[in-house]
Amino acid sequence: MLSRVADALYWMGRYMERAEHGARALGVAHSMLLDLAEVQPSSAEAYWTQTLRALSLPELPLADLVFDEQGPSSILASVSRARENSRQVREVISSEMWEELNELYWLLKDAAHAESREEDLAATLAEVVAASFAFAGVTDGTMRRGEGWLFTKLGQFVERADKVSRMVRMRVSGLTPLLASDENLMWVSLLRSCNALEAFRKVHPTRLDSRQVIDFLVLDREFPHTIRYSVAVAGDFARRLAQDTGDRGREVERAFGRLASRLSYIDVDEVLAQGVDPFLDELTQELSTAGLTLQRTYFLH
Repeated sequence: MLSRVADALYWMGRYMERAEHGARALGVAHSMLLDLAEVQPSSAEAYWTQTLRALSLPELPLADLVFDEQGPSSILASVSRARENSRQVREVISSEMWEELNELYWLLKDAAHAESREEDLAATLAEVVAASFAFAGVTDGTMRRGEGWLFTKLGQFVERADKVSRMVRMRVSGLTPLLASDENLMWVSLLRSCNALEAFRKVHPTRLDSRQVIDFLVLDREFPHTIRYSVAVAGDFARRLAQDTGDRGREVERAFGRLASRLSYIDVDEVLAQGVDPFLDELTQELSTAGLTLQRTYFLH
C-alpha cells in the first residue's frame, strides 16, 4: 500500500474518533453546565474548563467549538479533515463510507448556518455521535480486512486510547476543587463522557466509587471504550500489519506490544499506588511515541 494512502486512512480513523469523543464530552459538559449553573456555579465552570483542557480546546462558546471549521480542534474541523482524507482514498474505501462521512459533513455545515443553531446544539452533538457510530459500522461492514481496514481502525483506537487517558487524568487531577460536594456526579459524568456508564453499571450495579471507575476505564479488557482494550486492539492491528509488511513493521509492533503488555499485567492498586495522573501521563507519552514510530515507519517516505 502506498504510504500516502495508509496515512490518509489512519488519519481518517483518528479524526472521526476525535469528532465522536469530542461531541459526546462537550454534550455531557454542556448539560452539566446548565444543570449546575445556579446551584453550583463554580463547580459547573470548573467542570467545563476541565473538559476543554482534556480535549485541548480553547475557551470559546460551544457553538464555535462545534462549528468553526477554521478552528484547529472544532468538531466540524475534525469531520472536515476526515472527509478530506477519505476523498483522497475514494478508490480504497467503500462508497458507503464516503456517503456517511459526506452526509455528516453537510449536516454540520447546514446546522452551522441555521437560525436555530444555538438552540439545537445538544441535538447536533448527539447527531455527530450517532453518525460516527454509523460510519464505524459501515467501515466494519464494507471493507476487506486488509491493510486499508487495519490502518483505519488503528487510527481509531490510538485516538480513543489517547482521549480516554486524557479525560480520566483531567477528572482525577481536578477532583478536589471540582465537585467535592458531589463526587458521585463527577464520576457519572466521566463515564458518560467515555460512553461507558451503562457498561460500568452492568459490571458494578451497586457501587460507584473512584477505585471502581478508574479500574474500569483504565483496565477493563472487554469494553471497547477503555484504555486497556483500545491499546490491546491497536497492538493486535500493529502485529497484523507487521505480518504483511515484514521487518519494516517490527518496531511498530514492539512499541504497541509493550504498551499492551504493560496494561495486561498491572492492577488498579498498582495504578493508584503510583498515582493515576503520573501513570496515565507516562502512558500517553508512550502511546504518542508508538504513534510517531508508526508514522515514521509507514508514512514518512
